[in-house]
Amino acid sequence: MDMKKTNKLLALALLAGILSPALQSCTGKSPKKETADVAENVIAKEIEEYTYPLPSAFEVTNMLNSIEASYIIDISNDPTKAESYFEEKTRAVNLGIYTVDLAYATTYNQKAEIQSYFTACERLIRDLDFTSAFEENLPDQIEENLDNKDQLVDIVTNMFQNAYSYLNKQGRTELSYLVLTGSVVEGLYLTTHISENTFQNPEIIKAILFQKDAIAEMEKMMEPYKDSATVKEAYEAIKSINAIYALEEGTTAMSETQVKQLTQTVTDIRAAYVQ
Repeated sequence: MDMKKTNKLLALALLAGILSPALQSCTGKSPKKETADVAENVIAKEIEEYTYPLPSAFEVTNMLNSIEASYIIDISNDPTKAESYFEEKTRAVNLGIYTVDLAYATTYNQKAEIQSYFTACERLIRDLDFTSAFEENLPDQIEENLDNKDQLVDIVTNMFQNAYSYLNKQGRTELSYLVLTGSVVEGLYLTTHISENTFQNPEIIKAILFQKDAIAEMEKMMEPYKDSATVKEAYEAIKSINAIYALEEGTTAMSETQVKQLTQTVTDIRAAYVQ
């Protein structure tokens, strides 16, 4: 568990501790087990509903960087397209796509691309009407830390997590799932297109499999919304990706057929989103 999540759990535990005396005072009862159960439920609910459920985009892009794959400028979605997305669903999915592209550029210290992809994210965040989820000086923080990769990673990661948490707290859960879908699709797209010989590179296969469990869990999270007009298409996309992973269920490897199917499926899904 990363430091930010650890700090959040500690804060929630502290909150639960503060609430316990108040709960006892209101009820006139002080059974320790009841208080502990209430505190545990408060923490569990917060974690389940508001904690970013996928691996950090940086965990994926760092795996790509660690195999010494070069940065490919035109592999990411064109940041100038952000202003051409007009439907809410398209904006939300592409926000997820651009957040991964931003992480990719940040991982490789591509300063001009970092600014371009942050601008694209900022545009879509504004269009989706949740700028209040972020600090007003966020653009300044990005600008001031272009030469400080570690700090920039923290800022961008926090931005991802704040967006997800805010949307859920505002009752816009379906929209948050669209953002996550974009992140999943772009993460797998980069992973499967970073090399012309994906199947022959065991480290790339490792990066593909690294994303497997979180995507399977995401399908379960989205299932209650599978018939929603907003989520249905994204749910089917995630389901189709998981179906390919399941072809070799229980193994720690992937067949060449699997890799080719996953690559084509992700490519087709992404093409429909970024057009």
